[in-house]
Parts: sequence; structure tokens; C-alpha cells
Amino acid sequence: MKLSRKRRREIRRLRNEAQDLLNQQRVVLGHAGDVIQAAGRQAKHLSDEHLAPRVDEQLEAIRPVVDRGVASARRAADNVRRFTTPFVASALARTVQTLDQLENPKAAKQVRRFGERSGYLKPKKAKVGGIIALTLGVAAAAGVGYALWQAFRTDDELWVAPESN
Repeated sequence: MKLSRKRRREIRRLRNEAQDLLNQQRVVLGHAGDVIQAAGRQAKHLSDEHLAPRVDEQLEAIRPVVDRGVASARRAADNVRRFTTPFVASALARTVQTLDQLENPKAAKQVRRFGERSGYLKPKKAKVGGIIALTLGVAAAAGVGYALWQAFRTDDELWVAPESN
């Protein structure tokens, strides 16, 4: 498309004006950014000087109320836990016993592990006292067996039949 000289000059002038306007807008936006940064700094200073102390005062004023509420909630939770623990422990123990009776040891082991982790059931341990008692029982039985063997030996004079004369 062929433009006349007059139109080309007008378009060139319009392009130059648009470029000047764009440069002016960049300068204005740069100044606006500087103003916004200064306003942000001033807002931070005002907040530090006036707002933060008021917020701190209000927090200190309501802190005892919040602390009492938290303590009350903890006491209530402890009371509920203390009241329900025997029932939950009993239900878990019965569930483990029933699963053992149904010959489902895997499920019984999982339920027992859950009860032990949550603190409702005591961990099943090999008790040292039971092992010691079993060992002493076996040793006592061996001692009694040895005593009986010694008592009923055939070479013992008490058990040898007297000779008839």
C-alpha cells in the first residue's frame, strides 16, 4: 500500500508523540514506585510505633483468659481419658481374646499392638519373675526326683530283702 507524503509525515509524527508519551509514562510509573516504597516504609514505622504496642497490650490482657481456657480444656480431656480408659482397655482386651479364640492371631496381634501404642494395654513382656519361678520349679522337681531315686536304689540296705536263715 502506497501512502502519500502527507500521511507518512502524520504517521511519523504520531509515532513520535506515542513514543514521547510512553517515555513520560515510564517516568511517572518510576516516580509512583518511589512514592509507594516511601509510603510502605512510613506505614511500617507507624505500625511499629503505634499498632504493635496496642496489639501487645491486648494480647497481654487476654492471655490469662486464654490460658485458663486451655487449662480447662486439658483438665476436661484428662477427666474424659481417665473415665473412659478402663472401658476402652477392657474392650480391646476382649477383642484380642475373641480374635485368639477365633484363631485369627494376625488380627489379634494388630489390635494388641494398637492398644499398647495408645497406652490402653500394657505391653506383653516375658517377665523375669515368671522365668525364675519356672527355673526354680524345674530345679525343685529335679531335686525331688534325685532324692526319690536315691531313696529307692536297689543297693540300699534298707530295701534289700533280709536273708532267711
